[in-house]
Amino acid sequence: MRTDLHTYDDISAYLSERDTVLIPVGAVEQYGAHLATGTELRICEEIATEVGERAGLAVTPIVPVNYSAMFLDYAGTLSVEMETVERYLKEMCDALAGQGFRHFFFINIHAGSLGPIESVCRHLRRKYGAVGGLIDVFSIMRDVSAGQFVTKSAPSGHASEMVTSVALAKFPHLVFMDRAKAAGPLRAFTDGVNTVSSGKVTLGKSSFSVFSDISDYAEIGTQGDPTHATAELGQEIWERTVTYMAEAASRFSTMSFAKAEA
Repeated sequence: MRTDLHTYDDISAYLSERDTVLIPVGAVEQYGAHLATGTELRICEEIATEVGERAGLAVTPIVPVNYSAMFLDYAGTLSVEMETVERYLKEMCDALAGQGFRHFFFINIHAGSLGPIESVCRHLRRKYGAVGGLIDVFSIMRDVSAGQFVTKSAPSGHASEMVTSVALAKFPHLVFMDRAKAAGPLRAFTDGVNTVSSGKVTLGKSSFSVFSDISDYAEIGTQGDPTHATAELGQEIWERTVTYMAEAASRFSTMSFAKAEA
């Protein structure tokens, strides 16, 4: 049930039986030359809506702008500070908690909001005894599609085969495949250290954080090769992801916390 498409009487009736709300948190940012800047936003909004319908749970409108500073070198990227994301979500959830919601499940699609969401969930726990949780859209997509990609290097990387396939299946008007091209090797910042993302490098058997911009290591602002993307693969990934996330949301809605006895 999309809360913005129903009246307050409908939502009150829902709250008489359930207290779970799904909150999609999106992003508007560059996605290479072949994907519109609203690709993550649309994916997150639609998948949250479908998950809510399948699980019979309330879904709020999407929070559209995130902390996307690592992409600001590219036109069209929108970004706000992490504290802004946290404050916005906290005030929004305080309003929902005041109406009786007690299970807050964030449908997240961007790493910039991980810290703010955790902080908000812990606030809701302390103030209302609520249950707060998060599920990451792209993590689920990676897990349910493992081994199905043609691309050998970073198939689930930024604007690579995975997300391009999903966009082709669900939002083809946001895809410009005639402009798609493979990214080159990611620039290493020093010998023996391999760049993975804007916040991670690997050294030997483990890794550590380096907070770079994507333009520091990826010339065209993408990773992997989107040219192998297909709508057929994207639809399969979508269906598996929605199925998993709906089950996760349903299980989440029944969770309760209890203090361990000393």
